[in-house]
Amino acid sequence: MKPTAVLSDDPILLGKIIERGGVVVFPTETVYGIGASSLNFDACRRIYWIKNRPVDNPLIAHFASIDQIRRYCVLSKESLLLFETFSPGPLTLVLEKQNDSIFPPDRKTIAVRIPSHPAARKLIEASGVPISAPSANLSGKPSFTRREDVIECFQNLVDGILIADDPEIGIESTVVDMTKPNPVLLRPGKISEIDLRSVIPRLVLPSSEILSSDKLKDQVELVPESPGMKYRHYSPEAKVVLLNKEEFADLVSRNQPANISGLESVFSRKKIGFIGFGFSPIHKWDRILSTNEDYMKELYSFFVDADKLNLDICYCEIPKDGPDQYALMNRLEKARNK
Repeated sequence: MKPTAVLSDDPILLGKIIERGGVVVFPTETVYGIGASSLNFDACRRIYWIKNRPVDNPLIAHFASIDQIRRYCVLSKESLLLFETFSPGPLTLVLEKQNDSIFPPDRKTIAVRIPSHPAARKLIEASGVPISAPSANLSGKPSFTRREDVIECFQNLVDGILIADDPEIGIESTVVDMTKPNPVLLRPGKISEIDLRSVIPRLVLPSSEILSSDKLKDQVELVPESPGMKYRHYSPEAKVVLLNKEEFADLVSRNQPANISGLESVFSRKKIGFIGFGFSPIHKWDRILSTNEDYMKELYSFFVDADKLNLDICYCEIPKDGPDQYALMNRLEKARNK
């Protein structure tokens, strides 16, 4: 099938496609997004069809500036302070809408952010409108962080793909709901709880029961305020197994070729992969990490490759202690509990 998408490094050209009602895939500093004009409701609904995304899973609207956000949303002093401190960057705020001119028309709130990726900012500016864009993946699967994966998946589904530097961070933005009596951290990301509390000390977290139990769907509102709250995400087809440092090292050691008997190798081994810190790799697809930042950048591409390779099990070492651990564990737990 002949590709239908325009592949270009020109954000002005692709901005015109957005302006005309098209759907464009583009990189942000977090992951790739698949976007359409937030003012074109039919184009936004097309994103749901392309991704096979549940219709009540909201989109994040991407803006070029705080002033542009102010035209469509109610900005409290705390919201403004957060944007002034952390944006452009990987921060999404759920705000009240000024009116129904922006997608979705039947909601009083909207999730918004200002990406720091230069090409994404230029695309928004060139289109002249905010761009509603969830992560560029098929619903429930790992988000894409590499250009080749985006092109392979979407070149026959969208109108354009912006060719620019791949995302630097590797996981989705931090999301804070500013419409509640106290701001609520809905999704952890690169901007940590500690970072946020330095600006808004009264930030609260969802209850641990909601975050960890199998009752997640039942306890979140029927129509979630933010992506990542109601549906399982980030999952490869392979089973995801989390291991602490000692368990991971032991399993790697036992799976080294020198430690596997011929009978076990022929009859009982599943196709597996490892992602963890400072180990001797067994397979060419294993991922060796030094820091949690490495983990963020490599996690989704590891899961994508696991699907391409038809792996049975992904063994993932628990992230190191530190500010990025919470966000990584959020993604790993969701991948494990698919």
